Amino acid sequence: MRLFGLDPVADPVTVLGRIGYLSEEPDMPGWMRVWELLRYTQAFYPKWDPAYAEQLREQFELDPSARVKTLSKGQRARLGLIAAEAHRPDLLILDEPSSGLDPIVRRDILEAIIRTVTDQGRTVIFSSHLLDEVERVSDQLAMLHRGALRFCAPLDEIKARHRRVVLHFEHPQADAPNVSGAIRVVGTGREWTVICDAGKIHTAAMAQHLGATIVDDTAATLDEIFVAHATH
Repeated sequence: MRLFGLDPVADPVTVLGRIGYLSEEPDMPGWMRVWELLRYTQAFYPKWDPAYAEQLREQFELDPSARVKTLSKGQRARLGLIAAEAHRPDLLILDEPSSGLDPIVRRDILEAIIRTVTDQGRTVIFSSHLLDEVERVSDQLAMLHRGALRFCAPLDEIKARHRRVVLHFEHPQADAPNVSGAIRVVGTGREWTVICDAGKIHTAAMAQHLGATIVDDTAATLDEIFVAHATH
């Protein structure tokens, strides 16, 4: 593995100094006050921007004298994001940063991510099961399932490639129609929904071959795409 063309094992100080990381459950000393934690974290990063850290603290409405152990989960997530972001890392890794948080905190975190990408053009790896958030902030999308990479491509390309085709049959079908190349086929009776790769299946020819009528042919949602690949 190489980051920024460097070996993280051979040169950990240089590599880690250019990375910011926020986990789902930030591990921070509960006895520290907010200002103490930020000062402590600053010591590890020569490029720490105190003014930016203070700007984020005020934006997130964190009391500098509050102890970490008294903060809510949402406040700890905000504080963790400041610690990960205030040195303006070249790579920001966010691992389920908004899981279990209320919508307002999730909005704050997403806005901070969006500013990072649009204002400074830095790279963010954002891991989340909340696909509406993924769609809002991502340019490139990858899906990992049971340790395997199912796909990795630009978000627009993935959405354009996957179709949701609803087929209607004159007579009820006891079993799911055998659609060659389909990612997922679900339904019952006369109506079946096919999630497919539009580049591999000609939908009109598929329907004609099956003796069915297409009643709907639209772009699949991210939820439908992920479920289809997870159950394929």
